[in-house]
Amino acid sequence: MNFIGMDIHKKFTVAVAKDEQGNELAKDKFENSKETFADFLKQFPSENTKIVIESTCVWEYIFELLEEMNYNVKLANPNKTKAIAYARIKTDSVDASTLADLLRANLVAENYIPPKEIRKLREITRERITFIIQSTQLKNKIQSMLIKRGIKLPTKTLGKKALKMLTENINESEIFEHYINLLWYHRQELSFVEDKIRKIADENKDAKLLMTIPGIAEIRAMEIIAEIGEINRFQTAEKLCSYAGLVPSIKQSGDSLKFGKLVKQSNNILKHNLVEASWSIVRTKKDNQLKRFYKKIAKKKGKQKAICATARKMCCIIHAMLRKNQEFIIL
Repeated sequence: MNFIGMDIHKKFTVAVAKDEQGNELAKDKFENSKETFADFLKQFPSENTKIVIESTCVWEYIFELLEEMNYNVKLANPNKTKAIAYARIKTDSVDASTLADLLRANLVAENYIPPKEIRKLREITRERITFIIQSTQLKNKIQSMLIKRGIKLPTKTLGKKALKMLTENINESEIFEHYINLLWYHRQELSFVEDKIRKIADENKDAKLLMTIPGIAEIRAMEIIAEIGEINRFQTAEKLCSYAGLVPSIKQSGDSLKFGKLVKQSNNILKHNLVEASWSIVRTKKDNQLKRFYKKIAKKKGKQKAICATARKMCCIIHAMLRKNQEFIIL
């Protein structure tokens, strides 16, 4: 068996190949293209070779190239690959060589690689988040420029009415005209992306299950599904809660055990959606088990801790719903 470590950069890759005894078979640096990867790998048959790559901004493109060539590829988590982080000599060849050694010893700290359809879904849902962030930045910029010029809006927010008024009355020489046009563009693109997500949700059985929970509609359901990926990779609800960052940090020393704030290392998109969905369900007029749970915790520990606890409970419910293919039942 051959073991290849690849240290991937935006434009090039450093690859080191080793045998089962750790002897170096090949080492090369080449540009990132299908032809260069194929040229390096032609001496290593796919059925007798394992490859490990680091999770970088271009990992998906490289992974798909290697997948097309039928290679067994693992994705290493750079934060957990301590052998590289703590290496005294920090060079590309050392990284690639260490990756190969970790793969050979079966010690690679792997990142989850979602199926292609999940990767495409994540791309769409995260594109929506990008448009929302950029729209918020544009709104803040416009508001700042209006305040400087003493211009008051007919509404508190930059909605359609306010934007229409500004478009009709601003001087063409004013620079914030360009920001207004950008904001209109972002809103149109956001609407287009959201329509696309809703169409996907209409044909997704898991989304239909999640939409039985009050406060979860098409877009939120698809964002949750995209970030979870395959539910079967979480054997317990506790593991899914940990992935969502809804479990407390633990500090243990001897017989002392202390629980701190929620863990920082998590999927922030999933966490945000679960918290927002929890706020929605506790604010509904109809009574439900999650609303009662929130009120009980809020009386003792306050609203913030209560909503985090409710989000965790919802996460456990979602885990059970997706694994058992069951709808949400209001009790």
